Amino acid sequence: MERPHLRTENYLRELLQIYFAQQRLILLTTLAVFLVAAAIAFLAPSVYSAQGAILLRASELQRSPQSLEETEVRSFKVSEEDLRSERELLRSPAVQQGAIARLKESHPELGAALDWHRVRSRLQIELVPDSRVINVEFQHPDATAAVAILDAILAAYIERRAEILYPEGTVDFFVNQVERFRDQISTTEQALIELANTTGTPNPAKEIELNLQIKQNVEERLLDLDTRAVTLREQLEHLDRTLATEQLRNYAFITNQTVAEIAARIIDLRIERGRTARHYEPDAHAVAAIDAQITSTMRQLKQEVADYRDQLDTEFAALREQQLILQRRLAEIEARNLELQRQGIESDRLSREADLLRQSFGTFFKRREEAEINAGVDSTLSLFFVSILSPAFSTGEPVFPNRPVLLVIGLLAGFITGFSLGFVREFFDHTFKTARDVEQFSGLPLLFSIPAVNAPPAEPQQPPPR
Repeated sequence: MERPHLRTENYLRELLQIYFAQQRLILLTTLAVFLVAAAIAFLAPSVYSAQGAILLRASELQRSPQSLEETEVRSFKVSEEDLRSERELLRSPAVQQGAIARLKESHPELGAALDWHRVRSRLQIELVPDSRVINVEFQHPDATAAVAILDAILAAYIERRAEILYPEGTVDFFVNQVERFRDQISTTEQALIELANTTGTPNPAKEIELNLQIKQNVEERLLDLDTRAVTLREQLEHLDRTLATEQLRNYAFITNQTVAEIAARIIDLRIERGRTARHYEPDAHAVAAIDAQITSTMRQLKQEVADYRDQLDTEFAALREQQLILQRRLAEIEARNLELQRQGIESDRLSREADLLRQSFGTFFKRREEAEINAGVDSTLSLFFVSILSPAFSTGEPVFPNRPVLLVIGLLAGFITGFSLGFVREFFDHTFKTARDVEQFSGLPLLFSIPAVNAPPAEPQQPPPR
């Protein structure tokens, strides 16, 4: 059985074959790229770099912003988000425009030729890993100009950061608010004084409580008068009915002593008449004398009862007058309580408003003090301290072009580009170049190969001798 012929690929040999097959293209490409890199290295204008660094420090002990007098402290740490925010602030158009404005004042010719888009494109910002440092680099054809521009950018960044944290006019705003709240407090307190003068009491709640006690006493007295008035009215009605009769027993309910004595006298006279009538004739003088005495005493009794009735009527009228007075007093107390209740509601509203105004006044007063303290960039009440760790400086050596690096990179890039072009050209060339290509692509065994031998040049033929 015939075993298949196994062939192992030799990639190094393939690469060498490509190189020797496309040697001319590879070398020409390498030379062209190298010459371009050399031209850039020796002919390109020099670019200088100005470098600086910013340090972002957290406030380890931060006083609570609720009050300047409080001792409560809070700790803050710089996060990566904070560093990125500072980086974006450095790249913001406001910072670049502020830097250009500064340069127009200090270096008019330099600032007039700058545009914030170009300034930002030449600005490189790098966050140093595992630190709170931000490296800032600016490139410019002039080393002195690069340092001046970077200094202006850093100064504009600090100024812009202060404007964001503590905007211009903050102190004036809080001062105006404090004055406004002070005026409102004075107006509210004056309204409370006028309200107290109108009602004549500084504390409506206490007067209402006192009035309620008085009202309770008045109501109890009025209830007692009502009970007495009902009793007197019934007595008067009963007396009016009994005065029309001649019955002696109808006056027994009267508690008047004089009436009771006269009624008892009449009873005694009648008893005496009964005894006398048993011994004398009904028309006898002794009996008639007793009857006349009874009649006279009866008239006297009725007169006393009538006087007693008038006395009760006078007392009933006095009770009614007292009832009316107490009812008016109750109405006055209720009206006064309603007025005091309205005053209390208004007073509570004004007091709450005054308390809120005082709280707002205290808050804005403290904010004003904080704003005055925070006017400094590195205020102790800032969450973070920003420091220029390294001002702008330049080494004086150009960062571009770096000739040794450019030449090495040009040589390597040229060789890689040339070899790539040669590989592509060789890949798309399907002609047989070696005997192995014939065997590989045709699948037929190779018996032999005849190397191409260049024939020697033909010698010129000598003419035959004559």
